[in-house]
Amino acid sequence: MKQYIKVVNYIKSVNRLEDLFQIKSLHYEKKKGDLNGVDAVWINIQYRLFFYSSPDETGIIVNALLFEISKHYE
Repeated sequence: MKQYIKVVNYIKSVNRLEDLFQIKSLHYEKKKGDLNGVDAVWINIQYRLFFYSSPDETGIIVNALLFEISKHYE
């Protein structure tokens, strides 16, 4: 639970999606294929947090909708 709160606070603290790349422990990625348009970060080695982001035209995050915590490789 502590790691989840830490990751959510990271997402809330950044202004631009590119800033998430700077936090290496998050392993931020934009998903492709069936999850096209979804962003993902690691909570820990076992769990991933999936969210939708809504950046404006300058790339600043306006909204981030957290929608799923997934156990990786299941």
